[in-house]
Amino acid sequence: MLKLETDRLELKPFSKDDSIEIQQLANNIEVASIIGLPHPYLLKFAEEWIDSQPELIEKGIEYPLVIVSKKSEKIVGTITIRIDKSNNKGELGYWIGRDYWGNGFATEAANRMIEFGFEELNLNRIWASAISRNKGSIIVLEKAGLHIEGTLKENKLLEGNYEDVNVYGLLKSEYN
Repeated sequence: MLKLETDRLELKPFSKDDSIEIQQLANNIEVASIIGLPHPYLLKFAEEWIDSQPELIEKGIEYPLVIVSKKSEKIVGTITIRIDKSNNKGELGYWIGRDYWGNGFATEAANRMIEFGFEELNLNRIWASAISRNKGSIIVLEKAGLHIEGTLKENKLLEGNYEDVNVYGLLKSEYN
């Protein structure tokens, strides 16, 4: 079983037992509005999403992992890297529950997932996107070593508003 660790976190595949915690974290309006989740976020959404995960990992298409605090043993968020095999690159995505913002969990998890992508999956490039107004996510990506590559104007429709999206990237040759 895939399991990645950092000093404070464990990143591991979802289990059915995670559904309630994921639903509770994802049901926050601030989280939902910034990443485009439906609100309210129902338990059945979490269950269906979690049920779809094992096949993605098995096929090497995507590595969706739950982020767990080693100290509290609570889920603090999720992280994934979606693989584009034909171009040998991965798209990094993550979200952290509102109660856990500002603790450095996203940066720590992103750094570990980037290491996994370059060193274990041997990817050439890792990229990510963030809504331009999501300053917290932008800070995470920059701290993780990704560089802004451009802004896609009015690229995402969230809650009836078109949002600009910043695109960030990191090449294996730039990775320390």
